[in-house]
Amino acid sequence: MDNAVWLSALVMLALIVVGLIVLGLTGLRLFRVVKATQKRMAAAAAALSAEADRLSAAMAALPERQAEVQDAVAALAVRVRVLGVLARAASEAAAVLRTPLNYLGR
Repeated sequence: MDNAVWLSALVMLALIVVGLIVLGLTGLRLFRVVKATQKRMAAAAAALSAEADRLSAAMAALPERQAEVQDAVAALAVRVRVLGVLARAASEAAAVLRTPLNYLGR
């Protein structure tokens, strides 16, 4: 009977040691997976931060570009008005130049 107690104690000890080894290997694998995941997350966070910075810079430049566009539209409106005046003057000049043709019958 004494041998059976010692034998069961040795089997129990062997099972505990094997369980600890399996637990240690699983923990090591888990540690490696977590470490690799943290590296990927850090890289993704850096990329996201860079994208956020780029978008922030684009948003900051928007009012400047909007002012440039408004200035360009205002300049274009002035040119359109000037072109309208020139077109009216050219039309009146063409009418004056065609007046003698009306007297000649053409």
